[in-house]
Amino acid sequence: MNSQFKNSSLGFYLYASIIIIIAAASIFVFWYMVKGYKLGTYPEDTILGSVYLGGIREEDVKAKLEDRIERWRSDETIVFEVTYQGYSYEFDRELFYYDLETSMFYLDDGQTNDLVVTFQGTDRAEIVSELENSQFLEDISDEFDIQAMINHILIDAAYMKTFSRKQLENYVINENVSHRDIASVTLGLPEGTDIDDLIDGISNIYSDSKIVINSKELFDIVDVLGTELSDSEMTILSSGMLGLILETNFAVSEIHYIPIIDYVKYDMETFPNFGHNANVNQIIENSFSFYNPNDSNYFFTLEKVDETSATLSLVGLDFVDTITADIDPNVIEYITQTTDNDEILQQGYDGMIIEVTRNILDIYDEVTYEKIIIFEFYPPIKEIILEP
Repeated sequence: MNSQFKNSSLGFYLYASIIIIIAAASIFVFWYMVKGYKLGTYPEDTILGSVYLGGIREEDVKAKLEDRIERWRSDETIVFEVTYQGYSYEFDRELFYYDLETSMFYLDDGQTNDLVVTFQGTDRAEIVSELENSQFLEDISDEFDIQAMINHILIDAAYMKTFSRKQLENYVINENVSHRDIASVTLGLPEGTDIDDLIDGISNIYSDSKIVINSKELFDIVDVLGTELSDSEMTILSSGMLGLILETNFAVSEIHYIPIIDYVKYDMETFPNFGHNANVNQIIENSFSFYNPNDSNYFFTLEKVDETSATLSLVGLDFVDTITADIDPNVIEYITQTTDNDEILQQGYDGMIIEVTRNILDIYDEVTYEKIIIFEFYPPIKEIILEP
Protein backbone atom coordinates (compact mmCIF):
# COMPACT_ATOMS: atom_id res chain seq x y z
CA MET A 1 0.00 0.00 0.00
CA ASN A 2 2.72 2.44 1.12
CA SER A 3 4.88 1.43 -1.82
CA GLN A 4 2.02 2.03 -4.21
CA PHE A 5 1.38 5.49 -2.60
CA LYS A 6 4.99 6.50 -2.91
CA ASN A 7 5.09 5.50 -6.55
CA SER A 8 1.74 7.08 -7.43
CA SER A 9 1.31 10.50 -9.05
CA LEU A 10 -0.68 11.63 -6.00
CA GLY A 11 2.29 10.98 -3.74
CA PHE A 12 4.58 12.94 -6.00
CA TYR A 13 2.30 15.94 -6.07
CA LEU A 14 1.77 15.78 -2.33
CA TYR A 15 5.49 15.75 -1.61
CA ALA A 16 6.07 18.50 -4.14
CA SER A 17 3.35 20.61 -2.55
CA ILE A 18 4.84 20.18 0.91
CA ILE A 19 8.29 21.24 -0.35
CA ILE A 20 6.80 24.27 -2.13
CA ILE A 21 4.91 25.31 0.99
CA ILE A 22 8.03 24.99 3.13
CA ALA A 23 10.07 26.96 0.59
CA ALA A 24 7.40 29.64 0.34
CA ALA A 25 7.20 29.87 4.11
CA SER A 26 10.97 30.23 4.30
CA ILE A 27 10.94 32.96 1.68
CA PHE A 28 8.14 34.77 3.50
CA VAL A 29 9.98 34.58 6.81
CA PHE A 30 13.16 35.90 5.16
CA TRP A 31 11.26 38.68 3.39
CA TYR A 32 9.49 39.68 6.57
CA MET A 33 12.75 39.77 8.47
CA VAL A 34 14.24 42.05 5.82
CA LYS A 35 11.29 44.11 4.60
CA GLY A 36 7.98 42.88 5.82
CA TYR A 37 8.22 44.28 9.35
CA LYS A 38 8.43 47.74 7.75
CA LEU A 39 4.95 47.53 6.27
CA GLY A 40 3.02 50.63 7.30
CA THR A 41 6.21 52.59 8.20
CA TYR A 42 8.09 55.35 6.43
CA PRO A 43 11.15 54.21 4.46
CA GLU A 44 14.72 55.19 5.18
CA ASP A 45 15.84 58.80 4.60
CA THR A 46 12.34 60.18 5.12
CA ILE A 47 12.75 63.47 6.98
CA LEU A 48 10.23 66.14 7.90
CA GLY A 49 12.00 69.37 8.78
CA SER A 50 14.81 68.03 10.92
CA VAL A 51 12.87 65.04 12.30
CA TYR A 52 13.88 61.62 10.97
CA LEU A 53 10.86 59.43 10.22
CA GLY A 54 12.50 56.30 8.81
CA GLY A 55 10.90 53.21 10.36
CA ILE A 56 8.14 55.25 12.06
CA ARG A 57 4.51 54.27 11.53
CA GLU A 58 2.27 56.93 10.05
CA GLU A 59 0.00 56.95 13.09
CA ASP A 60 3.01 57.63 15.34
CA VAL A 61 4.45 60.53 13.35
CA LYS A 62 2.29 63.31 14.78
CA ALA A 63 3.07 62.34 18.35
CA LYS A 64 6.79 62.21 17.54
CA LEU A 65 6.69 65.64 15.94
CA GLU A 66 4.70 67.17 18.80
CA ASP A 67 7.16 65.78 21.33
CA ARG A 68 10.11 67.15 19.36
CA ILE A 69 8.48 70.58 19.02
CA GLU A 70 7.65 70.74 22.72
CA ARG A 71 11.20 69.90 23.74
CA TRP A 72 12.47 72.55 21.31
CA ARG A 73 10.11 75.20 22.66
CA SER A 74 11.03 74.46 26.27
CA ASP A 75 14.77 74.77 25.66
CA GLU A 76 15.59 78.20 27.09
CA THR A 77 19.08 78.21 25.60
CA ILE A 78 17.68 78.56 22.07
CA VAL A 79 17.61 82.10 20.68
CA PHE A 80 15.86 83.38 17.54
CA GLU A 81 16.60 87.03 16.89
CA VAL A 82 17.15 89.79 14.39
CA THR A 83 19.97 92.26 14.94
CA TYR A 84 20.98 95.68 13.65
CA GLN A 85 24.11 97.58 14.65
CA GLY A 86 24.36 95.80 17.98
CA TYR A 87 20.67 95.97 18.88
CA SER A 88 18.38 92.97 18.76
CA TYR A 89 14.77 91.84 18.71
CA GLU A 90 14.08 88.33 20.00
CA PHE A 91 11.22 86.29 18.60
CA ASP A 92 8.80 84.55 20.93
CA ARG A 93 9.07 80.93 19.78
CA GLU A 94 5.69 80.13 21.30
CA LEU A 95 4.15 82.09 18.42
CA PHE A 96 5.51 79.70 15.78
CA TYR A 97 2.62 77.54 14.53
CA TYR A 98 3.56 74.10 13.20
CA ASP A 99 0.97 72.95 10.64
CA LEU A 100 1.50 69.21 11.04
CA GLU A 101 -1.57 68.15 9.03
CA THR A 102 -0.48 70.06 5.91
CA SER A 103 3.13 68.98 6.35
CA MET A 104 2.19 65.28 6.55
CA PHE A 105 -0.27 65.54 3.65
CA TYR A 106 2.48 66.66 1.27
CA LEU A 107 5.15 64.37 2.73
CA ASP A 108 7.13 62.34 0.17
CA ASP A 109 8.80 59.08 1.16
CA GLY A 110 12.57 58.73 1.21
CA GLN A 111 13.50 62.42 1.08
CA THR A 112 13.74 65.60 3.13
CA ASN A 113 10.40 67.41 3.34
CA ASP A 114 9.50 70.92 4.45
CA LEU A 115 7.81 71.33 7.80
CA VAL A 116 5.21 74.07 7.39
CA VAL A 117 5.64 76.81 9.99
CA THR A 118 3.72 80.08 10.12
CA PHE A 119 2.62 82.74 12.57
CA GLN A 120 -0.93 82.17 13.72
CA GLY A 121 -3.65 84.67 12.92
CA THR A 122 -2.58 88.30 13.27
CA ASP A 123 0.67 87.38 15.02
CA ARG A 124 2.74 88.08 11.92
CA ALA A 125 1.31 91.57 11.46
CA GLU A 126 1.82 92.32 15.15
CA ILE A 127 5.43 91.11 15.04
CA VAL A 128 6.16 93.19 11.93
CA SER A 129 4.62 96.25 13.57
CA GLU A 130 6.52 95.69 16.81
CA LEU A 131 9.80 95.27 14.97
CA GLU A 132 9.27 98.28 12.69
CA ASN A 133 8.51 100.43 15.71
CA SER A 134 11.62 99.33 17.59
CA GLN A 135 13.62 102.30 18.77
CA PHE A 136 16.72 101.20 16.87
CA LEU A 137 14.74 101.16 13.58
CA GLU A 138 13.01 104.46 14.09
CA ASP A 139 12.44 106.24 10.74
CA ILE A 140 14.42 103.63 8.74
CA SER A 141 12.37 100.41 9.00
CA ASP A 142 10.93 100.88 5.50
CA GLU A 143 14.44 100.54 4.08
CA PHE A 144 14.58 96.83 4.96
CA ASP A 145 12.69 93.81 3.60
CA ILE A 146 11.18 92.76 6.93
CA GLN A 147 8.91 90.16 5.31
CA ALA A 148 11.83 88.34 3.66
CA MET A 149 13.73 88.31 6.93
CA ILE A 150 10.73 86.80 8.77
CA ASN A 151 10.37 84.13 6.09
CA HIS A 152 13.99 83.12 6.71
CA ILE A 153 13.32 83.00 10.45
CA LEU A 154 10.38 80.66 9.79
CA ILE A 155 12.59 78.38 7.70
CA ASP A 156 15.02 78.11 10.63
CA ALA A 157 12.07 77.40 12.92
CA ALA A 158 10.98 74.61 10.57
CA TYR A 159 14.35 72.95 11.13
CA MET A 160 14.13 73.74 14.85
CA LYS A 161 17.62 75.18 14.86
CA THR A 162 19.30 75.79 18.17
CA PHE A 163 20.28 79.33 17.14
CA SER A 164 19.06 81.76 14.50
CA ARG A 165 20.28 85.32 14.05
CA LYS A 166 19.31 87.44 11.07
CA GLN A 167 21.21 90.66 10.40
CA LEU A 168 18.98 93.38 8.99
CA GLU A 169 21.99 94.78 7.15
CA ASN A 170 21.51 91.84 4.76
CA TYR A 171 17.94 92.87 3.97
CA VAL A 172 18.47 96.41 2.67
CA ILE A 173 15.97 96.97 -0.14
CA ASN A 174 17.86 99.67 -2.06
CA GLU A 175 21.46 100.44 -1.17
CA ASN A 176 21.37 103.61 -3.25
CA VAL A 177 18.72 104.93 -0.87
CA SER A 178 20.01 103.51 2.40
CA HIS A 179 23.70 104.29 1.83
CA ARG A 180 24.36 107.90 2.66
CA ASP A 181 27.31 110.26 2.79
CA ILE A 182 28.15 109.95 6.46
CA ALA A 183 30.92 112.54 6.33
CA SER A 184 33.10 114.32 3.79
CA VAL A 185 36.35 116.26 3.83
CA THR A 186 38.19 118.35 1.27
CA LEU A 187 41.75 117.19 0.75
CA GLY A 188 44.29 119.81 -0.16
CA LEU A 189 46.86 118.23 -2.46
CA PRO A 190 50.49 119.18 -1.98
CA GLU A 191 52.57 120.38 -4.89
CA GLY A 192 53.64 117.51 -7.09
CA THR A 193 50.52 115.41 -6.47
CA ASP A 194 48.30 114.88 -9.50
CA ILE A 195 44.65 114.30 -8.58
CA ASP A 196 43.94 112.43 -11.82
CA ASP A 197 46.82 110.02 -11.18
CA LEU A 198 45.52 109.44 -7.65
CA ILE A 199 41.99 108.64 -8.87
CA ASP A 200 43.36 106.42 -11.66
CA GLY A 201 45.42 104.47 -9.14
CA ILE A 202 42.31 103.79 -7.06
CA SER A 203 40.27 102.75 -10.10
CA ASN A 204 42.98 100.24 -11.05
CA ILE A 205 42.15 98.39 -7.83
CA TYR A 206 38.45 99.21 -7.60
CA SER A 207 36.72 99.37 -10.98
CA ASP A 208 33.98 101.66 -9.64
CA SER A 209 36.57 103.81 -7.79
CA LYS A 210 34.93 103.00 -4.44
CA ILE A 211 37.42 101.98 -1.76
CA VAL A 212 35.51 99.19 0.00
CA ILE A 213 35.79 98.72 3.77
CA ASN A 214 34.50 95.19 4.22
CA SER A 215 32.41 94.10 7.18
CA LYS A 216 34.34 92.47 10.03
CA GLU A 217 37.66 93.02 8.26
CA LEU A 218 40.84 95.00 8.80
CA PHE A 219 41.54 97.57 6.11
CA ASP A 220 45.25 98.21 5.56
CA ILE A 221 45.95 100.93 3.00
CA VAL A 222 49.37 99.57 1.98
CA ASP A 223 48.05 96.03 1.54
CA VAL A 224 45.20 97.31 -0.62
CA LEU A 225 46.61 100.28 -2.54
CA GLY A 226 50.37 100.00 -2.08
CA THR A 227 50.96 98.60 -5.58
CA GLU A 228 49.24 101.54 -7.28
CA LEU A 229 49.80 104.59 -5.06
CA SER A 230 52.91 106.30 -3.76
CA ASP A 231 53.59 106.81 -0.07
CA SER A 232 52.71 110.48 -0.50
CA GLU A 233 49.36 109.65 -2.12
CA MET A 234 48.52 107.07 0.56
CA THR A 235 49.49 109.57 3.27
CA ILE A 236 46.99 112.08 1.85
CA LEU A 237 44.24 109.44 1.73
CA SER A 238 45.10 108.06 5.19
CA SER A 239 44.86 111.46 6.85
CA GLY A 240 41.48 112.07 5.20
CA MET A 241 40.18 108.60 6.07
CA LEU A 242 41.28 108.95 9.68
CA GLY A 243 39.45 112.24 10.00
CA LEU A 244 36.27 110.70 8.58
CA ILE A 245 36.25 107.63 10.81
CA LEU A 246 36.76 109.49 14.09
CA GLU A 247 32.99 109.77 14.53
CA THR A 248 32.32 106.13 13.71
CA ASN A 249 32.83 102.89 15.63
CA PHE A 250 35.74 101.83 13.41
CA ALA A 251 38.72 100.76 15.50
CA VAL A 252 42.03 102.38 14.55
CA SER A 253 44.64 99.62 14.42
CA GLU A 254 47.88 101.14 13.08
CA ILE A 255 48.70 104.81 12.76
CA HIS A 256 51.93 106.79 12.42
CA TYR A 257 52.44 110.53 12.15
CA ILE A 258 55.22 113.05 11.74
CA PRO A 259 55.27 115.23 14.87
CA ILE A 260 56.55 118.26 13.02
CA ILE A 261 54.64 121.38 12.06
CA ASP A 262 55.80 123.37 9.06
CA TYR A 263 55.81 126.79 10.69
CA VAL A 264 56.57 128.44 7.37
CA LYS A 265 53.05 127.49 6.23
CA TYR A 266 51.12 127.01 9.48
CA ASP A 267 50.82 127.96 13.11
CA MET A 268 48.95 126.34 15.98
CA GLU A 269 45.68 127.85 14.82
CA THR A 270 45.89 126.88 11.15
CA PHE A 271 47.64 123.46 11.17
CA PRO A 272 44.99 121.27 9.45
CA ASN A 273 45.93 117.76 10.62
CA PHE A 274 45.53 117.86 14.40
CA GLY A 275 43.72 114.70 15.47
CA HIS A 276 44.00 112.95 12.12
CA ASN A 277 47.64 113.17 11.19
CA ALA A 278 48.61 109.95 9.41
CA ASN A 279 51.79 109.08 7.58
CA VAL A 280 52.62 106.12 5.33
CA ASN A 281 56.22 105.07 4.71
CA GLN A 282 56.73 101.66 3.15
CA ILE A 283 60.52 101.74 3.60
CA ILE A 284 60.17 101.58 7.38
CA GLU A 285 56.91 99.57 7.12
CA ASN A 286 54.63 102.31 8.44
CA SER A 287 51.07 101.80 7.22
CA PHE A 288 47.61 102.95 8.25
CA SER A 289 44.89 100.46 9.13
CA PHE A 290 41.54 100.23 10.88
CA TYR A 291 38.86 97.61 11.53
CA ASN A 292 35.19 97.73 10.51
CA PRO A 293 33.21 95.94 13.28
CA ASN A 294 29.84 96.37 11.60
CA ASP A 295 27.69 93.84 9.75
CA SER A 296 27.67 96.00 6.63
CA ASN A 297 30.32 97.27 4.24
CA TYR A 298 31.29 100.92 3.99
CA PHE A 299 33.29 102.64 1.29
CA PHE A 300 35.17 105.82 0.45
CA THR A 301 34.70 107.87 -2.70
CA LEU A 302 37.14 110.45 -4.03
CA GLU A 303 35.94 113.19 -6.38
CA LYS A 304 38.03 115.83 -8.05
CA VAL A 305 37.22 119.43 -7.14
CA ASP A 306 40.01 121.10 -9.08
CA GLU A 307 43.68 120.53 -9.83
CA THR A 308 44.70 121.08 -6.21
CA SER A 309 41.86 119.56 -4.19
CA ALA A 310 39.46 116.62 -3.98
CA THR A 311 36.51 115.57 -1.83
CA LEU A 312 36.81 112.33 0.14
CA SER A 313 33.51 110.90 1.44
CA LEU A 314 32.62 108.00 3.74
CA VAL A 315 29.47 106.26 2.48
CA GLY A 316 27.29 103.58 4.09
CA LEU A 317 24.46 102.96 6.53
CA ASP A 318 23.91 105.68 9.09
CA PHE A 319 24.90 104.83 12.64
CA VAL A 320 22.03 104.35 15.07
CA ASP A 321 24.16 105.42 18.03
CA THR A 322 25.28 109.00 18.48
CA ILE A 323 29.04 109.04 17.95
CA THR A 324 31.17 112.12 18.56
CA ALA A 325 34.89 112.80 18.69
CA ASP A 326 36.30 115.57 20.86
CA ILE A 327 39.73 116.93 19.89
CA ASP A 328 41.38 118.27 23.02
CA PRO A 329 44.49 120.44 22.44
CA ASN A 330 46.91 121.22 25.25
CA VAL A 331 49.59 123.81 24.56
CA ILE A 332 53.14 123.25 25.77
CA GLU A 333 54.89 126.58 26.01
CA TYR A 334 58.37 126.83 24.60
CA ILE A 335 61.37 127.78 26.72
CA THR A 336 63.87 130.54 26.03
CA GLN A 337 67.61 130.01 25.98
CA THR A 338 70.28 132.69 25.68
CA THR A 339 73.54 132.53 23.74
CA ASP A 340 76.42 134.71 22.66
CA ASN A 341 76.54 133.01 19.28
CA ASP A 342 74.37 134.91 16.87
CA GLU A 343 74.59 132.10 14.31
CA ILE A 344 72.32 129.72 16.29
CA LEU A 345 69.53 132.14 17.07
CA GLN A 346 66.05 130.80 16.40
CA GLN A 347 62.43 131.63 16.97
CA GLY A 348 60.51 129.65 19.58
CA TYR A 349 57.27 127.82 18.92
CA ASP A 350 54.82 126.29 21.33
CA GLY A 351 54.29 122.54 21.28
CA MET A 352 50.99 120.72 21.44
CA ILE A 353 49.50 117.55 22.89
CA ILE A 354 46.40 116.36 21.05
CA GLU A 355 43.97 113.83 22.51
CA VAL A 356 40.96 112.65 20.55
CA THR A 357 38.23 111.14 22.71
CA ARG A 358 35.48 109.11 21.09
CA ASN A 359 32.10 109.08 22.82
CA ILE A 360 29.28 106.72 21.90
CA LEU A 361 25.78 107.33 23.22
CA ASP A 362 23.26 104.54 22.60
CA ILE A 363 19.58 104.95 21.76
CA TYR A 364 18.74 104.90 25.46
CA ASP A 365 21.05 107.89 26.11
CA GLU A 366 23.53 105.70 27.92
CA VAL A 367 27.26 106.21 27.40
CA THR A 368 28.59 102.92 26.05
CA TYR A 369 32.05 104.08 25.01
CA GLU A 370 34.33 106.89 26.13
CA LYS A 371 38.00 106.48 25.32
CA ILE A 372 41.00 108.32 23.93
CA ILE A 373 41.59 106.84 20.48
CA ILE A 374 44.25 109.24 19.13
CA PHE A 375 47.26 110.75 20.92
CA GLU A 376 49.63 113.15 19.19
CA PHE A 377 52.62 114.99 20.61
CA TYR A 378 54.22 117.95 18.86
CA PRO A 379 57.28 119.03 20.86
CA PRO A 380 57.89 122.74 21.40
CA ILE A 381 60.85 124.41 19.71
CA LYS A 382 62.91 126.46 22.10
CA GLU A 383 63.70 130.07 21.45
CA ILE A 384 67.36 131.04 21.34
CA ILE A 385 68.23 134.73 21.84
CA LEU A 386 71.36 136.69 22.38
CA GLU A 387 72.46 137.29 25.91
CA PRO A 388 71.56 140.81 27.00
